[in-house]
Amino acid sequence: MLLYTLFPFFPYKNSIFIVHDIRNFNDSAKEKTFLQKIYFYLVEKSLKNLRKAKCIITPSEFTKNKISENFWVKWEIINVIYSPLDLEIFKVIPWINRDEFLKKYWIKTDKKILLNVWSEESRKNIITILKAMEELDDYIFIKIWRPIIKQNREEHLKFIRDNKLESKVFFIDFLETNEDLVKFYNIADIFLFPSLFEWFWRPPIEAQACWCPVISSDKWWLKEVLSDSAIILENPENIDELLWKISSIDKVRDKIVQLWLGNVKRFSLEWNIDSREILL
Repeated sequence: MLLYTLFPFFPYKNSIFIVHDIRNFNDSAKEKTFLQKIYFYLVEKSLKNLRKAKCIITPSEFTKNKISENFWVKWEIINVIYSPLDLEIFKVIPWINRDEFLKKYWIKTDKKILLNVWSEESRKNIITILKAMEELDDYIFIKIWRPIIKQNREEHLKFIRDNKLESKVFFIDFLETNEDLVKFYNIADIFLFPSLFEWFWRPPIEAQACWCPVISSDKWWLKEVLSDSAIILENPENIDELLWKISSIDKVRDKIVQLWLGNVKRFSLEWNIDSREILL
């Protein structure tokens, strides 16, 4: 779409756009650099070309609604295809030497594991998890993937230093193999996703496929993905609520296990191939 913006005579009417999300970039970075401002401007400008496309593919009904509302795109040219999950990859691994695996990433602990996967954009609300870690002595928090917004990582590291959380919080920017991500899902006790804004995202589904319970925000764009299969935070920025949901996980785990297994099947690669058809 950036190319389309720079070359306005591109034949849009013969093009197909794949739009994963549309976002307010104020939710990504609090203070933008000059290059970020240019990039964000071009991306936002390019979105106005959506109405010229022959077909648009997007991964959620929520995004479809926003594309139609914000850019006056005809409803019938927007096709929703959920991002599929290969259950041959994301699955329960029966035998993992937890201690040996964690040593690979320089982590040594006998505590339970809270896990989060993806960026540290402001909308991901990682700071609430860090604040909760001040009160959690029987857990460590592992955050996987690079920060994207360097400023946010610096703020998080400062909070960790100021509150002496170095032994309880671990950032892993890159994994050695894709299989290691699946192993982290398997050894984690809870997957935390207190995001303030999402369009569609895979990590909570990947976690469920690996038998890891999910605590998620009470946002309807996440409810489209998770339905009633996750433990819901009514206020994802409320630390006390997050602590309470973490402490009560064992009481509700057995009640929702069948719900999250049923939810995962909705996004299996096989189901998507058999059940989805793109009408161009």
